[in-house]
Amino acid sequence: MKKWVWIIIAFTAVGIGVLFFLPVKEGYIKIGAEGVEMQLSSGWFCKSKITSGTEQRVRARVYRPRYLSIKKKQNESTWELRSFGPWGKLGKITVKNEETTLLRLGAPFTIKTVVNPGSSQLFIYFSIIGRAGEQYSLRAMKNTRRLPAPRLEIVDEAGKILASGKFEYG
Repeated sequence: MKKWVWIIIAFTAVGIGVLFFLPVKEGYIKIGAEGVEMQLSSGWFCKSKITSGTEQRVRARVYRPRYLSIKKKQNESTWELRSFGPWGKLGKITVKNEETTLLRLGAPFTIKTVVNPGSSQLFIYFSIIGRAGEQYSLRAMKNTRRLPAPRLEIVDEAGKILASGKFEYG
């Protein structure tokens, strides 16, 4: 064989040896909210499922969220909010070797409204924003079923209803 083939084989063998024999650096992630399940990824093949309640050991690296679910039981019902981004401060989660990264997310939630006047209509949009700036789907779930779209009333200072309507999904 040619000399350059042997060089490539040697470098490949050294690379594989380094991957298997170097110590793996690991840290911890802890979620500072109850009922949370997150899917994190770092590259093509590194995916981690994180749940609230304990510190979970993961490789030390930078992660990005892919999915977030918050569930809360109230009486006989289970409520759920889901997020697929945008992620706010959660967009880049850095886990350092032998350190714990605390993720503060979820409640308190902020309802953010945007009003866009049209030619003959007024368009009002809203979003649900969590503590870290993460945005949740408007399709809240109760017992695995989507809730109907919220209603809206615009009132004056005296409490007189000026306009009413219903938000639409989509």
